[in-house]
Formats: sequence, structure tokens, C-alpha cells
Amino acid sequence: MRKVVILLFLIPTLMFAQPIVGEADNLTYEKDKVVYSGNVRITRGDMLLTANRVVINLDENRRARLIEAEGNARYTEGNRRASANKMVYDMQNEVITLIGKARVEEGQNFLEADEIVYYRKEDRAVAVSKNSRVRTFYVEEKDEKNRPNRKP
Repeated sequence: MRKVVILLFLIPTLMFAQPIVGEADNLTYEKDKVVYSGNVRITRGDMLLTANRVVINLDENRRARLIEAEGNARYTEGNRRASANKMVYDMQNEVITLIGKARVEEGQNFLEADEIVYYRKEDRAVAVSKNSRVRTFYVEEKDEKNRPNRKP
């Protein structure tokens, strides 16, 4: 009976949990980090992260706390895409930083800068460029009568 109760508690977790699949030419595991190198490809559902090197820093419970992707870093999820020389995701604070030739795209819209910081909890982004100007392209959505769609 106890096994059945435990299984019932696990079923919702298993149904909604998406596995993370990591692939690379090389993998090194240490006490507090996992390092993927060479043609790195990490997937979870429709999310894909590719880079030359990915370092996953672990907390004391061996859960990911900081993910760093370096060298031709690319991220896609649905119609959202991001690219940069380096990407850092602070999982505890839910802050994503794109460094060096940073670009974020959603459909036709895009944002380019030397550095883009996205605060997920606040749904807020900051873009900064030192070597060039911040560049955006935005196509306004239209409603069925071809009027600008002004969603709140």
C-alpha cells in the first residue's frame, strides 16, 4: 500500500517533468560543476541551447544554480531565439545575461547590443553597447481590421 501512495505522489511530477538531454564531445564532472565541451547541445522540451562549451555550476544540493555557455552560444525556444559570444543564466535570481554580439529575436522583432540582461521575474530587459549603438526592429501587430493591436 505504501508503494502505491508514493507512486501516486510521483505521477504528477513525472507527467510534467521534462527531461534535460545533454550531448557534447567531452564531459567533466566535479563536485560543484559539470563541464560540457565541443559541439554542446542541451535540450529540454522545445528548448535548445548550443555552444562550444557549457559549464553548469551546482549548489550544495547538486542542483544547477548558474549556467554559462561560451563560444557561438545559441538558444531557441518556440519562435524566440538568442545568440551571443557568452550567455550566463543565474537560475536562483532568474537573470539571463548575453555578452558580446548579443541578439534576441522573436518573430521579425529583434534587439541587438554588446550586452543584454533579461530579468525574468520582472519581465524587464536592459541593453548596453559600448562599441556600437543598441539596435531594435519592431513590427507592430495588427488586429483583424488592420489597426494596431494595443494589448495592455
